[in-house]
Amino acid sequence: MRIVALLGLAFGLIGAVPPPTRPSEGLQLVDLTDEFDLAWTATKDVPDDRRVEAFQAEFAKVLPGFYSADRVKDFMAPDKYRAFALKGLKAYPDHRAGIQRVSGEFGSLIAPAQRSFQQAFGPMRGYPPVYLVVSFGEFDGGTRDLPEGTRLMFGADMIDKLYKSTPIQPFFHHELFHLLHRRAFEECEIVWCGLWSEGLAVYVAAQLNPGASDASLLLTYPTSLRTAVEAHSTEAVCAVRSRLNSTDFNEAGPMFMGGSKQISPNLPPRFAYYVGYLVAQDLGRARSLKQLAAMKNADVKPLIAQSLDRMASCPTSEKKGERG
Repeated sequence: MRIVALLGLAFGLIGAVPPPTRPSEGLQLVDLTDEFDLAWTATKDVPDDRRVEAFQAEFAKVLPGFYSADRVKDFMAPDKYRAFALKGLKAYPDHRAGIQRVSGEFGSLIAPAQRSFQQAFGPMRGYPPVYLVVSFGEFDGGTRDLPEGTRLMFGADMIDKLYKSTPIQPFFHHELFHLLHRRAFEECEIVWCGLWSEGLAVYVAAQLNPGASDASLLLTYPTSLRTAVEAHSTEAVCAVRSRLNSTDFNEAGPMFMGGSKQISPNLPPRFAYYVGYLVAQDLGRARSLKQLAAMKNADVKPLIAQSLDRMASCPTSEKKGERG
């Protein structure tokens, strides 16, 4: 286990120390890729019908709950997660070298992004640890709920896959902003919350990286979101507008998650990231990044609806999202 104190002129690597569970003065990265390798090695010869459970028990000694089916129960059944994890364990040897590369370079990769982020938003102090893990292809970065609390996590396997040639600094800015934003904005399982949280993170990354490509802003998966939304702008805006207050995962999933069933043939999965970016861009015309980041839920909710109304004239029935 390596704990890296981020944003220092040098990166101190600390040996076998339990990961901190209380917020630290400076932002710390806890690299658990070596622990993954040890747990994988210890259980690689266990028969398939018991291998996932053996691996889960071994890794839980380091970070309880991360490789648990309970963590993903809202969108994946336990048997499907077990198959997903088994596939990831079997594929690990093919990805080991790339994961080790990211592990070795991670501190030097994220440090410039954190420096420029703090120049815009101030020092990042008092945050819980940030984990570098093997995600089995689940994510390159994002917050995840663990027994110890919600944590920002980076997936070394997906970082290796996605950022060999794509600039990585906008991605780090996007994820660091999520960490900061949680202090002012209360996350909720409602479409408008996701729209603002993700759209603003894209906007912040774009502002901190002038000229950044859509690929580096996470706007090209599974296809160009900008192209799709701009070609069908009214349909995209009204699809979001009509679902602003929805808590139905079947409605929100296609808007924010890759691989989900599409709402419309014209609107690819994750299209709401770009619609959210347009909302943040609209509200940012009269506000600084710090002002946008500090807006509370009650303040921003009506502004989102007003912004969408400026973008498109949706039928009255499409505005039911304003209620609630």
